[in-house]
Amino acid sequence: MTPCASPGPNGPLVKGVIGAVLLSTCLGLFPVVLQAALNNQLIDLLPNVLREAVFGSKPYDVEVRGDMDAALREILFFVSETQSLQDRPPASPEMLDRRARLDIPRMQRALRSEGYYDGQVEARVDHTVTPPLVIFEVRTGPPYILHTVDFKILESSDDSKIPRMTAEAAGLAIGQRARAPEIERGASRVQRFLRENGYPFPVVSLGEVVVVHAGRTMTVRFTVVPGPKAVFGPVEVKGKQRVVPEYIMTRVPWSEGQLFQASLLNSLHNRLMQDGLFATVNITYPEQSLPDASREELVLPVTITVAERVPRTIKAGLAYDTDIGLGTVLDWEHRNLFGQAERLRTRLVLAEKEQALSSDLRLLHFLHEQQSLNIAAAIGREQTEAYDKEYVAAGAALFRQLGETWSAGIGVKYGYSETTQGGVTQDYGLFSVPGELAWDKRNDLLDPVRGWHALVRAEPFIDTLETGTRFFKVSGGLSAYVPFFTDNRLVLAGRGMVGSIMGESSRNLPPNERYYVGGGGSVRGYAYQSIGPEEDGVVIGGRSAVECSVELRLRMRKNFGLVGFLDGGQVFPGSQLQWEDDFFWGAGLGVRYFTDFAPIRLDVAIPLNKRDKDDSFQVYVSIGQAF
Repeated sequence: MTPCASPGPNGPLVKGVIGAVLLSTCLGLFPVVLQAALNNQLIDLLPNVLREAVFGSKPYDVEVRGDMDAALREILFFVSETQSLQDRPPASPEMLDRRARLDIPRMQRALRSEGYYDGQVEARVDHTVTPPLVIFEVRTGPPYILHTVDFKILESSDDSKIPRMTAEAAGLAIGQRARAPEIERGASRVQRFLRENGYPFPVVSLGEVVVVHAGRTMTVRFTVVPGPKAVFGPVEVKGKQRVVPEYIMTRVPWSEGQLFQASLLNSLHNRLMQDGLFATVNITYPEQSLPDASREELVLPVTITVAERVPRTIKAGLAYDTDIGLGTVLDWEHRNLFGQAERLRTRLVLAEKEQALSSDLRLLHFLHEQQSLNIAAAIGREQTEAYDKEYVAAGAALFRQLGETWSAGIGVKYGYSETTQGGVTQDYGLFSVPGELAWDKRNDLLDPVRGWHALVRAEPFIDTLETGTRFFKVSGGLSAYVPFFTDNRLVLAGRGMVGSIMGESSRNLPPNERYYVGGGGSVRGYAYQSIGPEEDGVVIGGRSAVECSVELRLRMRKNFGLVGFLDGGQVFPGSQLQWEDDFFWGAGLGVRYFTDFAPIRLDVAIPLNKRDKDDSFQVYVSIGQAF
């Protein structure tokens, strides 16, 4: 490994940030460019053996030709029985011809539904190729445009009190293509609009629809019975056992006498379910209520009926890595410890090279609706190729949800450890203030198939046993997931991480806080923490590191899947990232078995830059995807 140069005038932090930005940009643009180039025809590019294993063999192929966007082409494939019945082939070429012709009226109805009332479809079958090819030639013609949207109000004594309804209330826009699915959904959207503005019992239907062929336009009218206006009344809670009633009442996002708003009911339901205390939450109100004489409005009392979950859970899991050995994890969790959604979790890890006992207490809605407080403590022993460590630690962290996808956290932590490396034992008493900022748009935590996840962490340290030892540790990571096909059978996943430590030389840093690379969650194919600067043949870790991974995940039939992966990484002795240094690369194949909660992972990886001390391969078994 090339030694690091001395920090330049820009400093290690600037260069590290530049590297992180470049890596994140590449990962960010990578799936966007790929996604734009993908469509169903990619299935035909797969080798026949692989395509038949994943999608099954096809007695004939189907093509939809013509000038149209990908969404319309997908709809025509969807309505085609020729396409959907490929697993039930006709008995003769003539019957295949007939099946294709019967699709013509279906596709023409689909074209009209999408606003193409002059569309034409022709079908033919090429029997000279193997398998036969069914071709639909489609000429859409010009689209018809939405010209007018109006509303006919019925059974209302005073129309002036009803909120003004426009095309936007129905989710429509004047001048857009007249798509039947959007127009049909307009009635339910108008209903939601009224329920959001004080009318809990509206009845909305799609009335008159007029198509003007001469001008290629459409006029739409909705019939609306708004019903009575209403306000929220008193709230009653039923079914509670251990949860204190005051806790549920603090989760109610409205006040008595407030104008009825349906989204607040959904918000309350989501809040109570996310707390993890209840198996079911049912929020109801009577369809007939008494009017408030002072307001001339209905008063809707609300009933919250809950069924509480069992408060305690015990979990157990097994994992195996070639370099770490067999290990087991035991979890005990107590939810609703004091009656207000507090969660106490205790974990015991017993493995060949790690033994640890930890416990953390989470207090939800701590001083703020979107805030939680975590108090944690741990004691344990860790034996790796780089160092041996015995430790005890405690800390607290405050986390806050900043929006639907953003979150942040800050805390304090103290840990005492006795660490041995290269035959030298030293004690450390580290006080730190960790902080993080996360952006999470993944569709699933244990098996994501689309979305993004970014995390930036920063943590200043001071050694209370040697107060002159102070350093600052910062890292950033980005993961991206892109499905190739609409059924998510093939997913491309990418991950990148950069990190740097500033303020002290490597020798003054605690060995367990330095950077190392290698292992099942890092660069597969190399032993855990086996990559990094060395002294006398012992890996001592470094002050900066880079990791990256790419996986191609293929889900097959009967809950099995295959994964091909390539991992890379390097550790540097200085806080500057040395991009010109050679990376260590590992590659391999994996098998996944998909359960209801998470996939079970088996990976076999080989080191591509094999050193004398490296094994020929590594095996990893665990629950959940690698990242």
